[in-house]
Amino acid sequence: MKKLVVSIIIISIWIWFTFAHQPRLIFQQPAGQVVNVQNPEVSQAFYGNLVGQEDVYQIVSTTGFLLYVNILSPDLSGSRTDFTVDIIEGDVAIYTRIDGKKFQRSKFFEPFGWDMYLQWISREKQVGPGTYTIKVSNSDNQGKYSLAIGKLESFSMKEIINTYKVMPALKIQFFEKPRYTIFWNYVWLFLLVMIVAVVVVVWWGVKIVKYIRRR
Repeated sequence: MKKLVVSIIIISIWIWFTFAHQPRLIFQQPAGQVVNVQNPEVSQAFYGNLVGQEDVYQIVSTTGFLLYVNILSPDLSGSRTDFTVDIIEGDVAIYTRIDGKKFQRSKFFEPFGWDMYLQWISREKQVGPGTYTIKVSNSDNQGKYSLAIGKLESFSMKEIINTYKVMPALKIQFFEKPRYTIFWNYVWLFLLVMIVAVVVVVWWGVKIVKYIRRR
């Protein structure tokens, strides 16, 4: 019975998480370190914070893939909205640029974490094998951002566990929210609801089995 309960919870959580971004806390890494992006076609959110120099992401792929890039800022007082994203193919060719100063920003509510963002236009293109460099910067290289790469929604159990692990730092350090908000979002509420629902179902199941046996 315990194995059944655990299995139901795991499967339900996995189905729910397939609609979310895989979070990556880049702001916890040393400044200036190149971020190697694995599985660039899979939807991932890289949370960064410029501290005097641009952030650099690199994709090395032996196969073609859909290159999707979007940048957002946390909707906080004083958040920077002038980020520039350069997408470079190979060594010198700039494939495209997203200039935050040229596009109108709109507010975006992310339902899984219950967080507000300011978002810009996205860029996507089917590309071939090769090396692609993505640079995030602004005039003085300061400010928090979330860089979305990839569109394919995919979550392994390892990624689900990682999401629960990084949620406290994401809420407190990146979004500057109180500690109690760590649990006040769909990610944790869904887990709580699933546990309660499964416990209730199992409890009624046990009651029914006992009733049948008595008859």
